[in-house]
Amino acid sequence: MAFGRGRKAVGLLAGLALVAGAAACGGSGNDSAAGGNKITIATVAADSGAQGFLAKEKGFYKAQGLEVEVQIVAGVPELAAAVQSGKAQFALTSPTSVAGASASGIPFRVVAGGVKYTKKKPGVWLMVADRAKDVKSLKDLGGKSIAVNALNTLPHLSTLAALDDAGVDVKKVNFVTLNFPAIGQALESGQVPAGAVVSPFTDQQEAGKIAHRLVSPYDAVNNGEDFLNTVWFGKEDYIAKNPEVADKFRAALRDTNKWANDPANEAERKKILQKYADLPDAAVAALELSPYGDEVSPELLQPLLDVMYRFEALKKPMKAETIIAKGAN
Repeated sequence: MAFGRGRKAVGLLAGLALVAGAAACGGSGNDSAAGGNKITIATVAADSGAQGFLAKEKGFYKAQGLEVEVQIVAGVPELAAAVQSGKAQFALTSPTSVAGASASGIPFRVVAGGVKYTKKKPGVWLMVADRAKDVKSLKDLGGKSIAVNALNTLPHLSTLAALDDAGVDVKKVNFVTLNFPAIGQALESGQVPAGAVVSPFTDQQEAGKIAHRLVSPYDAVNNGEDFLNTVWFGKEDYIAKNPEVADKFRAALRDTNKWANDPANEAERKKILQKYADLPDAAVAALELSPYGDEVSPELLQPLLDVMYRFEALKKPMKAETIIAKGAN
């Protein structure tokens, strides 16, 4: 399915439809689901969502007086639905998902930072199949197929930006949606010549001589400057009624970030991640861990919203401060 400037935000709207369905079934739910300092959070079993269970394993929630149940879900729509239905008070997602929900009238707000993109550790790479001998640069991908995990996610939107910046007519690029493990299989079989992939799949593909790194599409989001790749969010009404809980949750994540970002704790961090993600030893050994960021500011979020508008995942411009909860920055 080709994606140009005129294509509607299909993937994003599908996720929001699921959220709306959850709201219809469960109502707002957040107030009744929370009992004082006892909360539920939703995240994914990956390094990008590991703050949620690292904090539990290392006792950082307990130190803040929080009793936290960690719910592992499959993907972005389930994360949004968990918060909207009140089954979780906070969840991890991309800022693009929060912005998309907000544009549709769903009052999600960012409460804390997650993974931070840095030029040194971008997190996502555009991999080119070793068998695709004719692809030497981004310009060579014009008219070809590229695999991404879903439409209107940051891997997809940033790849559009990188191609567009390189002078490629993005309307003539065919985007194929596959999960990250399947992208490697598609590269190896020749189904696609390129795909946007995260660690540890980047390392596995290089080690297996399946594909090699071309560029990080995330470099095109903010001209190589830092931004928040993931964030923690909640519903605006819950956050307003429970500011102390939100503050304690942020404090626990700050302690988590300090511990997780310390290279001395890398081995233990990987061991905890392996427990939750059920990764094989080889994948864990190859895993490039992401840095986590404390600061939540408009400057770290606005570039993502601008990319969404640039490729019509947002119908009109949006100011980043409108999706940040009071006290988060």
